[in-house]
Amino acid sequence: MTLKKIRSILFLALFTALAGRLFAGTPPSPETTKGPLPDSQVLLIFVDSLRPDIVDLMVEKGRLPNIKKFFYDKGLRFQNFFSTFPSLTVNAYTCLITGKRPDQSGLKAQSLFERFPTRKKNIMKRMFFIPEKFPRYFNMLTNVEKAPAVLKQNKAKALYDYLGEKYHTALVPVSPSAIPWAWPHVASNEVDHAYFVTTEAPAMLDDLNGKYAVRYMVPDTRAKLLIVWFTLLDEEQHRRERGQFDEAVQKEMDNVDEWLGKIYDGLVRESNGRQPYVILFSDHGAYGGQNGVYNQPYYIGRDLFYRIFKMNVRGPDYTISHAGTDLASYAYIDNMGRGQARIFLPAGDSTSGNWERPNTFYELTHYGLGPNRKPVDLVSELLNINLESRNKFPGTIDPHPIDLLFVKLAEDLVYVARRGGIEALIEIGREGEHLRYRYRPIRNFSQDQTGQCTFEETSSADPFGYLTDPKFRAEDRAAFLQEFHDDREWLEATYETAYPDAVTAVARALSWKPELSHLARSQDPDLWISAASGWNFRIEDINGADHGAILKDALRSTLMLSGPHIRTGTESAPHRLIDLTPTLMQLVGYKKKTDFDAAAIENIYENA
Repeated sequence: MTLKKIRSILFLALFTALAGRLFAGTPPSPETTKGPLPDSQVLLIFVDSLRPDIVDLMVEKGRLPNIKKFFYDKGLRFQNFFSTFPSLTVNAYTCLITGKRPDQSGLKAQSLFERFPTRKKNIMKRMFFIPEKFPRYFNMLTNVEKAPAVLKQNKAKALYDYLGEKYHTALVPVSPSAIPWAWPHVASNEVDHAYFVTTEAPAMLDDLNGKYAVRYMVPDTRAKLLIVWFTLLDEEQHRRERGQFDEAVQKEMDNVDEWLGKIYDGLVRESNGRQPYVILFSDHGAYGGQNGVYNQPYYIGRDLFYRIFKMNVRGPDYTISHAGTDLASYAYIDNMGRGQARIFLPAGDSTSGNWERPNTFYELTHYGLGPNRKPVDLVSELLNINLESRNKFPGTIDPHPIDLLFVKLAEDLVYVARRGGIEALIEIGREGEHLRYRYRPIRNFSQDQTGQCTFEETSSADPFGYLTDPKFRAEDRAAFLQEFHDDREWLEATYETAYPDAVTAVARALSWKPELSHLARSQDPDLWISAASGWNFRIEDINGADHGAILKDALRSTLMLSGPHIRTGTESAPHRLIDLTPTLMQLVGYKKKTDFDAAAIENIYENA
């Protein structure tokens, strides 16, 4: 082919292309199309336990310049964004990456307790006759491979399953690979003594995750969703009396702000000026520290079950035993997060050795403590613990450390109580895949040996205070409480109260979807307690802030969005953590079918 012919072909091709564009009209500009820009990256800055009011406070003081630029000068801030119960990192983050509620994923807390096996042993254990000892328990924050294994066993897909190589995280609480492949390299180069990397790295986790993000996540052109976890604010608040209101704790946020700027600038540079979406997110909030009122520790395993009930006690990270006793007989108390505790007991009597099922309500109120000892009413004993003699804030903080107590009576019925005989029942109705709930204030609840329950209905008081809370949003609250309502209706009615979304949160925490209902007898707690404001169930003698409880400050989380087409301002409508998952998938342009429990958040775009 001659040079002249080549020039002619190129000229004709160029003319045809230009003519096609001229006659076809100008394509719509990305700036005028609805929804997110196509082929976008999303940077999710995950700050463990960050309270949204702390961000507001620091920005007002002229701090956090990058956060101010992205989320206050522009961007959208959610004023009522709520976590799950218990408000703990592993199960809350699991809700985020699966888009599923606890009853659907089967991952209910940060510790897993199994009374007896519910699945066959794996092939290797069967081949080599390796025994499994039950009951057994796992701390899923430190036993990092356990949570992904639970999700896989329960057939709950996560973001890493949907997105594959488009999903890139630094070290995070739940991941199919415990540590990103290059993360140990970053850590060993940054610690003072490489041979002590496992002990030195946790104290530097925020900087290590930030450096990993800059060095390995930013250049990853395949990645669409990038998640960077910052955890030291949470670690510090547990050790400080003023919690997140302490200057030393807030300095951790100054550091997060710096890393946000560095990671964002790197992404813009790598993409030749294209702006990613930026999200500031926390998995839960925290309670304690405000106005100088810190949470006081009540070591419930030691001070009640060990010393008074004379039981051996096990927990996710502690063991207490009486000399000369049967070490296989114990109470397991999962107090992770320190604002809640799930209690697992042998059936009927502390010395029975029977782990075949949870106790009935009758057994809990007539619980045996061994030969020659009178049975105890555990419900009454727990609710009436009085620490008046050691309460550091008399007149401000109630001396009773347990705020609320929950007992699962049946798959569709949960008992709720607070001190003073204030009780309620949560009734769960199932309509296909959808649940509806009724919250019935009652009094004088009891159960006999046959399982027959008796109670009286009341309209004078209820455990969550909905009957009297002026912020309960229902024109006729008595009529509202007489009927069943869905998840959304309960959230909208309660989000401004002291216990937002409590009915659905407790119901979901204690129920199972039908495909997982076989796990209930093995994994359901006998009792579940939530700490009162000013108290926790800590095993360490430390005053600080905590989470895990069903209190509003522990449930209220941070969510802020910024990026192309995201509108500027605040959003007061209430949302849950699981609402963010489909929103993330919308932002990254994922079009395939998903199995989420919620839909993408609406009204976030300025042109929608």
